[in-house]
Amino acid sequence: MLEDGAHKEILEDDYERHRQLAEKFRERKEPAKAAEHYRKTAEIVDQIADLESAEKLAEKRRSLAKNLDEAADTLEAIASGEVSVVDGESETTAEFSDDRSGTQSGGPEPGGTANASPPGGTGNGDENKEVDAKAYLKDPPELDFDDVGGMTDLKQTVIDTIVDPLERPDLYEEYGLGVVNGVLLYGPPGTGKTYITQALAGKLGYNFIEVTPSDLSSSLVGEAADNVAELFTVARENQPCLVFIDEIDAIAGQRTGGAQTTQSQQQMVNQLLTELSDVQGEDVVVFAATNLLEAVDDAIKRSGRFDERIEVPPPDETAREAILRVHLRDRPVLTETIDWDEIVGLTEGYAASDLELVATTAARDALKEARDESEIQPVTQHHLTAAVESVDSSLADWDE
Repeated sequence: MLEDGAHKEILEDDYERHRQLAEKFRERKEPAKAAEHYRKTAEIVDQIADLESAEKLAEKRRSLAKNLDEAADTLEAIASGEVSVVDGESETTAEFSDDRSGTQSGGPEPGGTANASPPGGTGNGDENKEVDAKAYLKDPPELDFDDVGGMTDLKQTVIDTIVDPLERPDLYEEYGLGVVNGVLLYGPPGTGKTYITQALAGKLGYNFIEVTPSDLSSSLVGEAADNVAELFTVARENQPCLVFIDEIDAIAGQRTGGAQTTQSQQQMVNQLLTELSDVQGEDVVVFAATNLLEAVDDAIKRSGRFDERIEVPPPDETAREAILRVHLRDRPVLTETIDWDEIVGLTEGYAASDLELVATTAARDALKEARDESEIQPVTQHHLTAAVESVDSSLADWDE
């Protein structure tokens, strides 16, 4: 019989995946897509609630599911134009408490509230507080390059430019070459830019800091620059450290001057340029990611800041199979019965994140059968094919 622990683990993986996608689409101001994934997280949390033996915890799960549904309702209202916006823009924020008591492997937070507010809204004023960079500091991730499916050329480039110089500094100094402190990853969304940096930090045993534009930006003049300075102070104080700045074009886009560039944004970019120069020689590696390389400020791409620029393209046939195998390796799968050529062909044009969702969806479908049969049902060709049909490529409308 399928144990509740194993059942929960699969559901929690599915929850985390949809929750991340929901928040990603919310940050990109795509409320309809964000609502879709918040709705799916609510459904999953309801299923987890049914597995809880403690009624009090089950009620907390259902409360969270209700909040997620309410967040989806608000996002759908924004998408349809039913909710008024400020300055022609709208943005929602979903905040949930981090009380994880009673869970065995993390899982969704059992409680909290969800709300929506316009950018720079009146809320509780948290948007005007200085960033606590230490809150973003994490121990070295429990990942390695073995956990990264495919990306063979990319991994080798990272090894040649980052790992090898760190492991053999004397050799590189002999040739007048030092460690590359700045790397700019570019390519379509969902291709694994964040994941590869986490795996690199794990491989090197480096502390890890990940921030997004919303973590650093502020409507107060000068505060955003202070946030950037604090970020790098924490990185230097916790060497060795890898800093990952996602969607850097939103922080340091091409500066055209005039009304399009605020004083706060200019100060933040200038501070970032200073920090990238000052970090040279420190045991701090800075990775940044962008979907649009041409949108990044030329000063950021100048020598001495991000000396290495690496393209992260959609996975090819070999990489797609490798990615799927990685995400299925710890799940019950009849590997020998899978026609990988067929699955690889069906997933042409899929991003790495899409393939992860395919594996998770297939596992979830197999889990449903296991619940009905009261015994383990391995993932088969049928489950994978059905999963591919239900997961659309996130790159379908992507313009290179």
